[in-house]
Amino acid sequence: MITKLNHGQFEESLQLSEYAFQYVVPSEDRKRRLQQTKDHTVYGIYEEENLAAKLHLIPLQVQLGEHVYPMGGIAGVATYPEFRRRGYVRQLMNHSLLKMKEDGTFLSMLHPFSIDFYRKFGWEVFASFHKVQLEKKDLVPLKPYNGQIRRFKKDTYPNELESIYDRYAEQHNGMLVRSKNWWRERSITNLWIAIYYNDAGEATGYLTYEVKKEKMKVEEFVPLTSDARIGLWNFICQHDSMVNEAELILNPCEVLPYMLKDPRIKVEKHPYFMARIVDVENFLKRYVKEIDFPYQLEFSITDSTAAWNNSTFILNKNEVVVGEKIEAPISLDIKAFTALIFGVHTPEELLQMGKLPAGEEDFHKLQSLSQGKPPFFYDFF
Repeated sequence: MITKLNHGQFEESLQLSEYAFQYVVPSEDRKRRLQQTKDHTVYGIYEEENLAAKLHLIPLQVQLGEHVYPMGGIAGVATYPEFRRRGYVRQLMNHSLLKMKEDGTFLSMLHPFSIDFYRKFGWEVFASFHKVQLEKKDLVPLKPYNGQIRRFKKDTYPNELESIYDRYAEQHNGMLVRSKNWWRERSITNLWIAIYYNDAGEATGYLTYEVKKEKMKVEEFVPLTSDARIGLWNFICQHDSMVNEAELILNPCEVLPYMLKDPRIKVEKHPYFMARIVDVENFLKRYVKEIDFPYQLEFSITDSTAAWNNSTFILNKNEVVVGEKIEAPISLDIKAFTALIFGVHTPEELLQMGKLPAGEEDFHKLQSLSQGKPPFFYDFF
């Protein structure tokens, strides 16, 4: 039986996380770590009064372009080895999906230990990042603009930091809506913040970073303009007397590597976060109005985990009709549909992967369901 853990049981949950994920929370950090889970709903399965498996469901919000949607973050999924292969994780995943549907949470995201494992439950990779490795010789400044950099820490940063991030998030699908507490305790922590101000004094870009053991690691690189991009890069180069190497975590769409004096650098692509649409019907009823969908489109969805999504859908401009009989409808599974909505893959790419019927004539209608914004995610939970 699935139990909702109370705050007094969170210590048991933390102990299971420590065992499963092989880390130890020091005693001085334990209270803070438990406090961070106060907004989580933790579901567990017990055997003879021992916690056997658990899952955290975190109420969050993400942006699809300019619009904000409720999202349920799945985290801390773990089972003790003596209780594995009894279907407990499947029970917890199914339970969390049902709870999200009941609460009106349309989307869900998670960071997978195994992509293939979570694909079985309908989640699909939606966000990747590029890890760029640089040597000292690569730190060559570009032609500067007349801007300036100001450095801050988490207790001193100005509101412009959040404003830059929000404007950047509106240009993408899937980026987290960050609260002030999330900024301080989850995004910045002990990192430095460098904000670029243009010659008019406007904040148009930032990066968060650390410098340790002669290495600079940039966790977030967020330019809104070309001069901000150059200004932030030149600031990184100014550390050449302090570091022998640098590592940048970049949006795959970021053009900075191409601009370098020698673009022949090491770039690794990392599939990162996964997403799924929890409730297709109610998601579409809101979504098609916000994107102002101008067509009539008929399709069906298959979802092996969330049975309520197994239906036909007729989009007639901004209206959604569910469950009508359709002649030879387009058929998408929940993973392909999620990838389409988030802009991960075009209909043509889904066709090449065998995720759409060959010779589909409604590709332009399907494509219009995606807002044409690239997916990205910089956070972790």
